[in-house]
Amino acid sequence: MLATLFLSALAAPAAQADGVVLQAKVDPGANCNDIWGYVAPNGDEYALVGLTSGLAVYNCVDPQNPYQTGFIPGPGSLWRDVKAWDQYAYVVTEGGGGIQIIDLTDPENPFLLKTWKPNDFTNAHNIAVDEDTGMLYVCGTNRGMRFYDASASPTSPPYVGTYNNEYVHDLHVQDGWAHLAEIYDGRYRIVDVSNLPNTPIRDRITTPGVFTHNTWANETNTLCMTTDEVNGGRVALYDISNKTNIQYRDDWTPNTNTIPHNAYIIGDLAYISWYTEGLIVLDISNPSNIKKYASYDTSAYGPGAGYHGAWGCYPFQPSGNIYISDMEEGFYILKVEGTAINLEHAELGNTQDEAGPYPVSITASPNFANSSVTGVDLWYRVDQGSWQQLALSQVGATDEWVGGIPGQPSASVVEYYFNATESGGRNSWLPNGTAPGSLSHSFYVGVPQRLYFNDFEGSGDEGWTHGSTAGVDDFERGAPQGKAGNGTRHESTRWYDPDVAYSGSKIWGNDLGNGVNDDGAYNENASMWLQSPPIDCSNSANTTLVFRRWASFEGGGFDEARIVVNGNQVWVSPQFSGEVLHITDRTWTQFVVDISDYADGVANTTIRFELDSDSAFHMGGWGIDDVEVVALEAGEPTDTITLTGPGTAAAGSQVSYQISTAPANRPYYLAYSLNLNGSLVLGHSLDIGQPYTVVDQGTTDAAGTATVTRTLPAGAAGATVYLEAVGVTPQGELRDSPPLTLSIQ
Repeated sequence: MLATLFLSALAAPAAQADGVVLQAKVDPGANCNDIWGYVAPNGDEYALVGLTSGLAVYNCVDPQNPYQTGFIPGPGSLWRDVKAWDQYAYVVTEGGGGIQIIDLTDPENPFLLKTWKPNDFTNAHNIAVDEDTGMLYVCGTNRGMRFYDASASPTSPPYVGTYNNEYVHDLHVQDGWAHLAEIYDGRYRIVDVSNLPNTPIRDRITTPGVFTHNTWANETNTLCMTTDEVNGGRVALYDISNKTNIQYRDDWTPNTNTIPHNAYIIGDLAYISWYTEGLIVLDISNPSNIKKYASYDTSAYGPGAGYHGAWGCYPFQPSGNIYISDMEEGFYILKVEGTAINLEHAELGNTQDEAGPYPVSITASPNFANSSVTGVDLWYRVDQGSWQQLALSQVGATDEWVGGIPGQPSASVVEYYFNATESGGRNSWLPNGTAPGSLSHSFYVGVPQRLYFNDFEGSGDEGWTHGSTAGVDDFERGAPQGKAGNGTRHESTRWYDPDVAYSGSKIWGNDLGNGVNDDGAYNENASMWLQSPPIDCSNSANTTLVFRRWASFEGGGFDEARIVVNGNQVWVSPQFSGEVLHITDRTWTQFVVDISDYADGVANTTIRFELDSDSAFHMGGWGIDDVEVVALEAGEPTDTITLTGPGTAAAGSQVSYQISTAPANRPYYLAYSLNLNGSLVLGHSLDIGQPYTVVDQGTTDAAGTATVTRTLPAGAAGATVYLEAVGVTPQGELRDSPPLTLSIQ
């Protein structure tokens, strides 16, 4: 099982693009924040890239070879926002007051014209501009949302007024309407700004995640999209045709462990910078049924990693090029083409069949002219093991591709996904996450039963205890704060704590960083433990521990982490060797441990997470969420009966079939069907599908045998039927035979 755990980290190779082409990627030399665009009077396109140290301007006329034309330093800040109007860029930050006004008259030589109104406010989070009127809206300041009229003077815009009701985090303004994102109140609000400084409120609505970060309305002001900047947050779409009666239409997320940031609408498409998922483009042509249209994963971080990855998005350049600013990776220029291949598949269901193979079929049809699907790969893994690749076969000249996942012993969990390629080299995958394998289908071989689950969101610890046998214990339950640190004993080794829970808001972990002096690192010279309450596994088999882990430990020999079940070690962190065996998770991952040797049949099973540390170099320690204990019961035996007889026969002739190895002196049945689609009878899986017909029934002899003789119908010539024998055990359980094919001549 330990080998399986290590192999589970080796995922299938993943393409980044689904209907999106990379034009260029630029490392600006500092972490990025927001991004915007500018078009010069001659039509040349430029990117305005916010950095923690200032603003960089890039010429993007050749999108595959952008170059920097200038850098304007500014107050150091994680947050920097920029908008362009006329021939100027307006920049605000959380690091200082006033508006930086940057002259773009010659965008090949941009320069800071002035910092305007530096004493009006000490900090600002965002700036918006009404493209038609030139009114600037500076929000997230220490003095409310403030208005400045750039149309009166683009280089010295006069102050017009203040909106000082709820805190406004961001907004979009057009046609006299302001769409406000009130993040801390969790609301989207519509305000009439046609007669400033008056700002009468028209309507408001609470967004799904109650943490409204960003809003953007379509060109006709009939729809507005919002983002909720929380783990598991969603984009939501609202009908705002009546500004006094906002109507919810739909919401969407690629998975429940990610965070959206900024959304923008052009026509029937919404473009979103979605932190760890990169760029996501959604089809909103039916506002009540949002669908994914395309995506490009810019980030090295996976779902669950929190506030990392794509910060800003600018989709409004006339060329159709899209700018993405990724906090860690840099500035991207992308082009959206749309999904290359349409994929349709009916998911496989749970089964008790161990023999397999499990037949798989998928329809793959190309979307582009003169394009063809050149291959479809099925990737599958068993019990969180390593991914295995299986090339599917095309059925003639059709769009159907078929194959089979090999049979697996019960009890097993099988996950799978598809990755298809077309003649232009583009890829599409299913399930349609942001990268192949980021989502997967799954089914059980056997019968699963959940014995215990805790996501740690309760008001108390619910029986979980912790302590130490040496040193000071620092296990705690709460919200992780995303602390990080660098190696001292092992240079260049950096660790990160989660800044969000896998689900909800709370986890168990070492030093979550909530105290004034807490740095997120576990204590030195300590032996600490966290233990579950007793879990009843008295009637379980194949018991498995499943939980979400975000952990960082110095390699064994210095520090050591363990999982102990009923006093028996079932997992230990690897021994230090050549600087490569530290554990430094950067995202939440599912961790699966077979604990059947020590938990099966044990009424009061306890699970214990342990950590021993030495005197130097301490990392983040355990991060634990969504702990689950599952028993996976084996399915009933299949294909244990033997059925023999002719495979071909003439219509109207007499045929005989022999049943053997069936339960002795027990009922038997012989049935036929015109298909092998499978069917479930009293919880037992048969090979033949519905509808089926029982042609004979009776009782086997003491040897478990029986003979069935029948005359075939005279008009059955040309038919192919599938026969299967079924027996009943003394306990009332079903047993069956492999199917036998009969071709009637």
